[in-house]
Order: sequence, then C-alpha cells, then structure tokens
Amino acid sequence: MRVWYWALICIALLTRTGGMRVYAEEFDLPASSADSVIGRLYTTTVLPGETLLDIARRHDIGYDQIIASNPRQDRWLPAAGSSVLIPALYILPNAPRRGIVLNLAELRLYFYPPHGKTVHTFPISAGDIAWRTPLGLTSVTAKQRDPAWYPPQSIIQEHELEGEHLPSAVAPGDPMNPLGRYALRLGIPRYLIHGTDDSRSFGIGMRVSHGCIRMYPEDIEKLFDLVTVGTPVRIIHQPIKLGVRSGQFFLEAHNQDKDPFDTPWPYESPTLEDVFNMINAAGISADSYETNDVADIWRRGDGIPREIG
Repeated sequence: MRVWYWALICIALLTRTGGMRVYAEEFDLPASSADSVIGRLYTTTVLPGETLLDIARRHDIGYDQIIASNPRQDRWLPAAGSSVLIPALYILPNAPRRGIVLNLAELRLYFYPPHGKTVHTFPISAGDIAWRTPLGLTSVTAKQRDPAWYPPQSIIQEHELEGEHLPSAVAPGDPMNPLGRYALRLGIPRYLIHGTDDSRSFGIGMRVSHGCIRMYPEDIEKLFDLVTVGTPVRIIHQPIKLGVRSGQFFLEAHNQDKDPFDTPWPYESPTLEDVFNMINAAGISADSYETNDVADIWRRGDGIPREIG
C-alpha cells in the first residue's frame, strides 16, 4: 500500500472528533431541463479539535474537494472558530439523467431516482493510473450486505512485495476487508461500488482504490437502499463542465495537475483551448464573456462552478 496513504489514515484517526453529523446531498432537479446547476456554496465554522477531513465528512464532500477549496487552511489543524468553505455547488454531468453517473474527474457520484424529481450526489474514491477505473456503460448486477472480499492475485502479490500476507478470502467485518458493509456489483467483472471502514474513510475523494468505487459508510448505506438491480451505471471522465442556472452560464474545471500527493492522473487533462471550444460549441458568443475569467477558472482547477458572461 502507499506509505503516504497510510500515514494520512494514522494522522486522521489521531485527530478526528466524535459526534459526527452527515449532511447527505439530495437536490431537487431544476424545473427546466436546460438548467444543470444545483446546490450552493456556504461556509461552516471549525470546531475545536476538528481537521478539514472531519469537516469534509460531516458535510459529505471529499478530501481533494475540501483541500482545493480551502488552500490557506491547515488540513490537520485549522484554526478553531475560523471559516471553511463548503463547495456544495455542482454542475450536473453532461450525461443522461438516469440511474448512476460516476464522473471520475470530480470523484463524485450522481444518482437519479426513477421518479425523475431529485438527484443524490456523493463523493467517491476511484483508481489511479496503476489501477485505472474503466469508463463506459454498465449496470448494477447484484446487491450484497456484509460482503466477503476475495482479493485478486495481483493485489495479493502487491502486498507480498511489501512484506504483508493477504489471504485468498477476507471475511465480512474483518479489519482487512476494504469493502465495508455494503457493495453493489457491476456488470464489469471485479468492479464494485462499495463502502469502507472508518480507518479508510479519510481517503474518500482521492484516487487510492484498486479501481473500484469507494464511498463513505453512511453514503453507500443510503445508496444501497435507493438502487435496484438493473440500475444503469455510466462511468465518465468530464474534467470540464458547462452549466446553466436561470439563464446564467457556469464553468467548472478540475485540474488534475493539482493532486496534493502528485498522484498521476489516469486520463488526459483538457487544455485551455479545449475549454474555449466547449464554450463555443454551446453557442455562447465570444463577446458575452471575459476570456480572462475563463482562463482563471481553468487555471484554478478547484472544481468550484463560477459564473461566466
């Protein structure tokens, strides 16, 4: 396993606070199908002893998301009483609003219930360049409570190279079981959407899995109850998203060059030219927005949607 990742877990466990309250993200879909911006930006106050990771989980956002949105805050010892930005503003991915949509570029899952009135969204972890999460269309083929883990030979060998013995099967509830209490099996062999235990929860919102989609324990429990076998799952990579709210255009950019641990990004990053091409393809005239504003959003790459035009 990555040394820095386990160091992160140890530090997080030593500094975490109790009494955690989770804010599950569920939003009404925009009344107009042309609108695609949901949520809002807001701030919260740091409680004594909290880390940014505690705050991220309490507000149901991921590690990279809160670090990128609060670059001046100490992730381990933010000043008690200071303000932290919660970037709970999202542009819906450019994909059918049906079933599960996983946007690997923003490390976020969107679930559209069959009634078509709301959307649920959750932070996720996914694979890195060595354990790439595949793109494409699949579906939920099975639901499992308290799943056992049968690590593939490649992962067993990885542990052996680091001096660790990993059995061919890991029982439910075992501390070595990374699947948590709930798992959704996908039509892609050996790939799942699953939970995790508290010791690994601080990695949600990072590219640290072996290709599976990992979620906070409380989030996978909620999603598990919402989805049914046969639910479509669309896995996409959209680092640049363009959205509309009440006639105003928003741009969102995820710059993979800003990974806090310099983890190689497994997919190609867009150029500034790609961003302008997307804006032009949407029919937005060049004289209706400032090119410097667009370039600034692209350079920031913090995933926060900002108005253009």
